[in-house]
Amino acid sequence: MAEAPTPKIHIERWLQRTIVHVAAYLSVVGGEDILEQYNFLKPYLDPVFESFRVRFPELTALSAIDQKFQAIFERDERASQTETLPLVRLQQAGLSTAHLRVLLLIALVEVDARFGTVYSVLHPFPEEQRLTLGLLDSLMRFNALQHEPPGWQLALDLERRGLLTLHYPEKPRASQALSLPGVIWDALAGEAFSPHLAQTPTARLFYHPYNSLKSFQDLQGLLPGDILERLERLPELVQRNLTQGVVLRGMRGCGRLWALGAVARSLKMDVVHVQRPDAIALPQLCRLVGPLAVLRRALPVIELEPAPGEIVNLPPLAGYDGLLGFLLNREGSLSGLQAEGCITLQISPPDYAARQKQWQLVVDEHVPEDTDIVETVSRNYHLTLGAIEQVGQLAHAYAALNQHDSIQFQDLREASQSLNQQTLENLATRIPTEMTSGSLVVSKTTQQALDNLILRCRYRESLLEHLGDGFMGMSRGVRALFTGTSGTGKTLAARIIAAKLGLDLYRVDLSSVVSKYIGETERNLSRLFARAEEQDIILLLDEGDSLLTARTDVKSSTDRYANLETNYLLQRLEQYEGIILITTNTASRIDSAFQRRIDVLIEFGLPDAGQRQSLWQLHLPAQHQVSQALLHRVSLRCELTGGQIRNGVLHASLLAFQHASPLNDEFLTEGIHREYTKMGAVSPLH
Repeated sequence: MAEAPTPKIHIERWLQRTIVHVAAYLSVVGGEDILEQYNFLKPYLDPVFESFRVRFPELTALSAIDQKFQAIFERDERASQTETLPLVRLQQAGLSTAHLRVLLLIALVEVDARFGTVYSVLHPFPEEQRLTLGLLDSLMRFNALQHEPPGWQLALDLERRGLLTLHYPEKPRASQALSLPGVIWDALAGEAFSPHLAQTPTARLFYHPYNSLKSFQDLQGLLPGDILERLERLPELVQRNLTQGVVLRGMRGCGRLWALGAVARSLKMDVVHVQRPDAIALPQLCRLVGPLAVLRRALPVIELEPAPGEIVNLPPLAGYDGLLGFLLNREGSLSGLQAEGCITLQISPPDYAARQKQWQLVVDEHVPEDTDIVETVSRNYHLTLGAIEQVGQLAHAYAALNQHDSIQFQDLREASQSLNQQTLENLATRIPTEMTSGSLVVSKTTQQALDNLILRCRYRESLLEHLGDGFMGMSRGVRALFTGTSGTGKTLAARIIAAKLGLDLYRVDLSSVVSKYIGETERNLSRLFARAEEQDIILLLDEGDSLLTARTDVKSSTDRYANLETNYLLQRLEQYEGIILITTNTASRIDSAFQRRIDVLIEFGLPDAGQRQSLWQLHLPAQHQVSQALLHRVSLRCELTGGQIRNGVLHASLLAFQHASPLNDEFLTEGIHREYTKMGAVSPLH
């Protein structure tokens, strides 16, 4: 028995059969000698001519050779079919041999652009070098061995299935042109997949072959066992027509794509992954994914990130009616016939055991054996599985950059920080956290509350295991509110907390989050919170009362939409899985519903005389010449906040630098006067 042809060899046979047919038609229309004008056809035709001179010497006319070649080709084709061939998969999906002939006639210009010249001669539109419906009809009727549907009817059916593109639909039918999308031709020819569809920056199409996918066994310990068990039963449910597919909800990077890849691997299928397309690109991508899934025997996986309250209307996947997979975050929903028949499963963020296994898979062989690096990062950093994989890959580069023989903790921290900056770009700004506890001077009560907050953050995951049933459904997130006058150390406290926890601190950039357009603020907040959860960074919502203000009576449309934003933020904060610190100068402005959802409330009062003296000592340079008498006097009489003391010393230091002199009483007094002038008050030192 002859060995089954490869996709490449198979498509070449079809191309040869198609070229002979076009050449025969050309010879009938323009005469046998017209082929001499198209010398590029000779290498395509010579192998057929040589074979026929030996086997069928009586056949001299190209038209007769074409008829005989068709009969031989169709006989050989029936004997060599195998489901691994893309063209055979199309036939199994309901296409006829005539459909395939149409596809190959259109594809000739993909193989050799000179066929465009031939087509431009054969139809009355010399400027059009693609096959037209009119010429297609003529070519399909020429030398037809049996009655077949009109070429235009076959072409429209292929267009409906997403296999070809119809151009100029406003023109008369005969002059409408046809073409094949590049990725479709690659799949037909068995070429390596390349996502060269780039209409928009967010339209991304990826192909994952069967042998690159993780199995259900590979995912044991990484994903929840109950989720894996249910997904293993999914193909059976589809076969019994109980569902069309599955919607997996969860954070980006929590293993959703791996899970659907395991389903595909169990079915010996590849995966075609549409990654977060925008609304403009989605219909075009869905139109391509259907035929690609058929041609490559792949599971279509569509990843979407709808905004809060958004309903994404999913266009049909052209020509595909098999198993489907969708990846969604916690918000938004899908509509459409193919989405409505899907079941929904929720994948929770990875716990400590899953993170530890992932870290071991990523870096265990590259860290020193006598260290507990994997244990430390697994327990302290609540990253998603995907984020761990990315950090692990970057850590190798940082280890080489830092000239380390193996991956050190420093390399992992730098890799994580680099990933955070890429992920949170334009949404928040990183704040340096290289601070010590001695930098913050607050009351004992406030300091104790901060210490308790650090404990709560450090054990926010393990604490859930020791709570009663009344805490069922509680997230591992921590929400803290810092209240107090400006300059009392709220932001500084946030920096110190981040430093002690070893986490990055990002301040929310309200100018890029808050939008005047309806629904855009919620969308931006959703993206911000989602990325912060995935990367396990601390969010600082500075002057949070601008977002958390009390809801008002609805007197205008502006009030109604402002209240909607507040309602969304209330709900999202309650579900938040990370650490968020909110600062405000006026706690009374914050909606009481927010305050009920706050886990920790810490008040930062004005410093007393002793604390002010400590603050002055902390900020003065080591070589200052300020008298103790003045320090004692300003500590007692000048009721300044820590921020004002800092600014006063900064101005005094500038004066000292200008005069090339140590900082003394005169310069410090001038710095204090300046702070009172800024407040519109008279300095007590006058």
